[in-house]
Amino acid sequence: MEEKPYRTQDLKHFSHEEHPLILCELQKENDDGSIDQKSAICYGCQEQILDPAAYCCFACDFFLHKRCAKLPRQITHPMHSQHPLVLLGKPPYSSGSCICDACGQGGWKFFTYHCSRCEFDLDVSCAILEIKLHCHDHPLRQLKKPAFFWCDACRELDEDSSYLYFVHITYVVISQEDEGQLSEDIEYPISGEQDQNVVKLPSNNAAQELITRFLLKENEISSSNDSGKSNIPENIFMDSHRKHPLVLSEKVQNLDEIKNTTNDDQEEAKALLVCDVCIEPICSSDDLHYYACVECGYFVHLTCSNLPHKLHIPKHPQHTFSLTCKSSAVGVFICGACPWWTNASFYNCEPCELSFCIKCASASMITSSVNYDGHKKHLLTQFQSSDLTRCMACGYIYRGGFGFACEDCHFYVCYNCALLPPATTQRWDKHPLFLIYPPYYEHPEVFYCVLCETEINPNHWMYHCRECDYSLHPWCIPQVNLFRRVKFGCSLNVNNHSHPLTHVPEAKYKSFCGSCNWRLDWEEAFECDSCKFYLCPFCARQRELPVVTINEW
Repeated sequence: MEEKPYRTQDLKHFSHEEHPLILCELQKENDDGSIDQKSAICYGCQEQILDPAAYCCFACDFFLHKRCAKLPRQITHPMHSQHPLVLLGKPPYSSGSCICDACGQGGWKFFTYHCSRCEFDLDVSCAILEIKLHCHDHPLRQLKKPAFFWCDACRELDEDSSYLYFVHITYVVISQEDEGQLSEDIEYPISGEQDQNVVKLPSNNAAQELITRFLLKENEISSSNDSGKSNIPENIFMDSHRKHPLVLSEKVQNLDEIKNTTNDDQEEAKALLVCDVCIEPICSSDDLHYYACVECGYFVHLTCSNLPHKLHIPKHPQHTFSLTCKSSAVGVFICGACPWWTNASFYNCEPCELSFCIKCASASMITSSVNYDGHKKHLLTQFQSSDLTRCMACGYIYRGGFGFACEDCHFYVCYNCALLPPATTQRWDKHPLFLIYPPYYEHPEVFYCVLCETEINPNHWMYHCRECDYSLHPWCIPQVNLFRRVKFGCSLNVNNHSHPLTHVPEAKYKSFCGSCNWRLDWEEAFECDSCKFYLCPFCARQRELPVVTINEW
């Protein structure tokens, strides 16, 4: 019979109610002075137990570190300070697993600190990885390997995993709870933030700023282009619009006209003046000029007209990306980085069938750090992983996602959220909506989106009206979500209908597709206003007539 380790103490633990756990020695000293260590994996944290002793149930092959067995059942954590986190033996979901909101690890089935209101989860390692105590000037970092130490909290000698400076894990959590307020609201100085190469986000003009940055780096444009039009061609042709030449236009005149109109007319004018390449408003650009084909309602930023036809993206170095335009008026694609569908032009890697919209391609070219208001502790760097990763801003889980990250804090934000504007407006409200980030100390109560009338996860970013005190999901705001990805208003000719159809974001109530009879109430559609005829995007794509182009440039 196999000799079992020496039994010293029993423990009834909530994670293993079948049998009591026995504190046993896992190390045995041989006659020659060598040490034999029994191989065991801790159920709670799934790490190998290297300590001299652990809590064991040999009948069930169940083991716990001493530190994991004594973890508190409830903590307050800097990443989720608005609600306490409760320690569970396993995630509470029907799948039996969860994704850690700190490191993004998927399929976690063991000890989990959980908030039931927000469905926020941390595995044990992330929950106790690094702690800031008010009784000590520096952050405490967990030491994985056991060592002899004097605990500076209880003044006892022990051999176990601990925090440097040396403190028992139990006393770290107790100190946190006594303090009540953790370090999330403390702003730390960011090293290197004065560097001119640091990109500052969010920005009202993020897409154009990023495009200008990498065009200047690639020597595709000169900085003198913004000051006048002496070096700018009066007319150009582009692959994305071969029908007519694009004419250089003055933007200042259009802006003055817009400012002298009513709010509704301003929104309509801005909607028309949208770049067909990047799907961003022409008005948001710092360029004084833009290219336009007034006959077709086709507009292009000055910077977007200079985009290189070939691009080497650092996070995908194995192939070259080619600039590709939409093959049809209906044509849309799903960006491999955001990932959202859009009718913008895009960069395409044909061997990998990978496409990036212009905005994400520009973001991926950033080689410097990013200073983001949503994470003021540290600068962010480019991030791309083949593993499942959760965006801290929207909660969306990506596989192979692209974005920005703070590796020290396990903070990740996808490109789509990173490029959100700091403020926006709603047509039915004259007040600005500001992008705000957790933790929301002034609003500990539950948030609700007034548009979709569902609860907003308080761990995620949202837009808030300070005057009216209401909040919105970013994806519920058309100016932020739909109109940032799709340019509406294009004209489409289809077979078996004599008039051109117009691409509209919302079909009228009780509308049906004239081809498949799909109900289109308030959905995207192609509309013939004179005939009250509609086609859904799928049917419009099937019935689109080829576009006539000029033969010579």
